[in-house]
Amino acid sequence: MKRFIFLSVICVVLLFSCTDRDDNVNLVNIRIQNSTELFFNEVRIAEIDTVYENVEAGKISKYLEFETAYENAAISIQTDSITLNYVPTEISTDSLPVGFYTYEVILDEENQIDLTFKIDG
Repeated sequence: MKRFIFLSVICVVLLFSCTDRDDNVNLVNIRIQNSTELFFNEVRIAEIDTVYENVEAGKISKYLEFETAYENAAISIQTDSITLNYVPTEISTDSLPVGFYTYEVILDEENQIDLTFKIDG
């Protein structure tokens, strides 16, 4: 019986100690998804001058926090051999609400960057 009570208490403590990742979010959180075959040494968000480092091909970076960010962003990518730049054709004027987002980087047939914005759930 003591064992059952002890296990019940442990389960209740664990249940209430777990938090959702967005329980304590106060800023915009953005990560980079590298959907190319290139290793990104550096991805720089131009307007904010924030740098993501070492984003492997087919991988996703960690989230970085921003006070203000937009759906479209100019970015510069450094690889071992080339520098790629992306300038959006449309400029967002509304900043993103607090939450989690992903900029997915894709290369087209002509090695031009295509940036896809995703809302993470």
